[in-house]
Amino acid sequence: MMKGCIERLAALCAATLLVLAPAHAADPQPRDAEYVLGAGDVVKVAVYDHPDLTTEIQLTQSGEISFPLVGAVKLAGLSFSQAESRIAGLLERGGFVNKPSVNVLITQYRSQRVAVLGEVSNPGRYALDSAATLIDALALAGGVNPNGGDTLVLTRGNERREFSLAALLAQDGTAKAEEVRAGDVLYIPRAQQIYVYGEVNRPGSFRLERNMTVMQALSVAGGYNLRASQKGLEIHRAKHDGGTDVLQAKPTDVVQANDVVFVREALF
Repeated sequence: MMKGCIERLAALCAATLLVLAPAHAADPQPRDAEYVLGAGDVVKVAVYDHPDLTTEIQLTQSGEISFPLVGAVKLAGLSFSQAESRIAGLLERGGFVNKPSVNVLITQYRSQRVAVLGEVSNPGRYALDSAATLIDALALAGGVNPNGGDTLVLTRGNERREFSLAALLAQDGTAKAEEVRAGDVLYIPRAQQIYVYGEVNRPGSFRLERNMTVMQALSVAGGYNLRASQKGLEIHRAKHDGGTDVLQAKPTDVVQANDVVFVREALF
């Protein structure tokens, strides 16, 4: 009886493998990270054992190259392996080379570019040599400088989106990172500011941190000086109509962007 159970179990496993094997074999390999050729890229094309066909050329605005023997070949939108197959097919079908082995390399990335602007270390336009995320693009520009805010603004055509840098940096692989595309513009705005004046040791403007309180604002301004009235705290807050509200403040109150925290002088 035990022998019969083992035989049935083995048969069931074998049948399961037969069902699963073809489906697994048919799964394509991930191609998300493959670079796609575009207009302006410069490629070097070589055919094994045919050095006379070696060509280094730039893709035209229409995404084509002119290759010996076969003429115009459109490569824009193709990965390297797809470009190699297309050229090889044209050479073989034309009877020029029997079973050609074609190799395509890129020598200059010019088609896939993004602009990274604002409060970054090295603002400018950067070429993408593979699939890249928003954080990858920021890294190309040297990262956010000390004046940068906590928000990234992405402009893609007529679309404008905002991202929290904290959320982007906290990604742990459980969610798909936002990828950049050719032509994207990334902008890091200047950090929001608050102002602390009056009887403090270092009056001036300071970076607004998340959920910053009046006491925290006073601490970055060096705290009270000897003339300060610790009960004389005010917040001057701009109104939408251009006026200003003067609010009596407590140390635990949360400040807002462009608030002016004012410490009055003690009357004694």
